Amino acid sequence: MGLLVAGAVGLTTKAQTSDGELSALPETSTVVAPIEKAADQQSAPRTETYPAFTRRKTPTDRPARTAALRDAILKEQAAQRDELLAKTADEVSRAAELASGNARQRQLTAVDRASREAGAQIAAENLRRAIAARVAAASRRESVERASTDRGLSSSTSDEGSGTGNGGGGGSTGGGVSPVPGAVIGSHFGEYGSWSRYHTGLDFRAAYGTPIRAVKSGVVLYAGNSGDWAGNHVAIKHGDGKTTMSSHMSSMAVRAGQTVQAGQVIGRVGETGRAFGAHLHFELYPEGVKYGDVYKAINPQPWLQANGVTTH
Repeated sequence: MGLLVAGAVGLTTKAQTSDGELSALPETSTVVAPIEKAADQQSAPRTETYPAFTRRKTPTDRPARTAALRDAILKEQAAQRDELLAKTADEVSRAAELASGNARQRQLTAVDRASREAGAQIAAENLRRAIAARVAAASRRESVERASTDRGLSSSTSDEGSGTGNGGGGGSTGGGVSPVPGAVIGSHFGEYGSWSRYHTGLDFRAAYGTPIRAVKSGVVLYAGNSGDWAGNHVAIKHGDGKTTMSSHMSSMAVRAGQTVQAGQVIGRVGETGRAFGAHLHFELYPEGVKYGDVYKAINPQPWLQANGVTTH
């Protein structure tokens, strides 16, 4: 121990500088401090190093890391913008596709509706032509029959010429009575439009409640309302085999099975059934055709004129 102290004293008298020269230490320097420090280092336990006392990074590292972080942030923001733009473009594309699909559907619907309307018009026109051809053929047949009757080739010539018996179906002497006063036609046979695909009779203009008369004598086949388009209607079979039907009546004055005379009141004008305003819908059916089979009805105007009824 004495040797250590002596050595320490000797060492404290001089110190070596960085350039190899010796210089005297101040006398106030303690000679036991190194030994105590060494002893403390040997005896004191090792402690953890705290971040607050560690060496800080040099300021030269901070700009590089900040630039890298800024670049990464910019790239992330750019990626977010790209994603947002992609989503917006996808939504716009879906909306455009939906709008285009709706437009195509509307266009197809319009085309389909137009096709159906055109088809209905063509069908109605074909039906009108077919019925017109059949009516023309029936008129020619009736002309031949009238010519035969006038030449006395059948036993019914006298009846038809006098306006009795067969009811004056083709006689020139008349004997018929206008179904309503004036016999003014509002809609002719064969017309068609939004109110009818094919008009199967004559519409006579008349005020509500106007009396309706039998054109010729005959037997009432039906007087009532079957719940369809005709409303209250009366069907009369005449002596020539033809049947007249008066429709849309407000009231009826005859019953089925009753015999009526020409000019007898059979009902009054109305607008029952499918009617747009008060009027008389008057139909004529050839022999052998049941009344109400509307597409087999024929134009009543020639028959009325043949029986002395002038229409306007």
